[in-house]
Amino acid sequence: MLPATADIERILAGIDGVQIAEEILGTVARVELAFVPDALGALKAAGYESLVDFDGTDTGEAIEITYRLRSYAADREVFVKATVAYGGTIESVWFDYPSALMPERETAELFGIHLAGHPNPKRLLTSDGVEPLLRKDVLIRTVEEVKAR
Repeated sequence: MLPATADIERILAGIDGVQIAEEILGTVARVELAFVPDALGALKAAGYESLVDFDGTDTGEAIEITYRLRSYAADREVFVKATVAYGGTIESVWFDYPSALMPERETAELFGIHLAGHPNPKRLLTSDGVEPLLRKDVLIRTVEEVKAR
């Protein structure tokens, strides 16, 4: 069951830079990057106790970060989205949602963004010097280039 937009608006009412809408995904709260920790904290206090999914998408202009939160007691989900500039910094939310530990590292590494407040922000999948592989501005390597390494 999806939460009513009015419920999410009430929960996030005291936070600046929030726009809430019903989209194909369901209820989506678009939050300014600086207010993401506040919004996630308010949602957790309101019963959205689990971070089910965390990922990034290169829009061609910036990286869109998506947090998928779930309340098992109420059987509801909400998506929180924020935009971060290429090479920008996101605040880790692992202290509220421990399940974010590894996906934050993976997303930061693959999109070339930085993690602030993460207990272990080092690379998870690749070695130093590898370009952020999921960014649109990174050229796809040919089979010959991959075999030559």
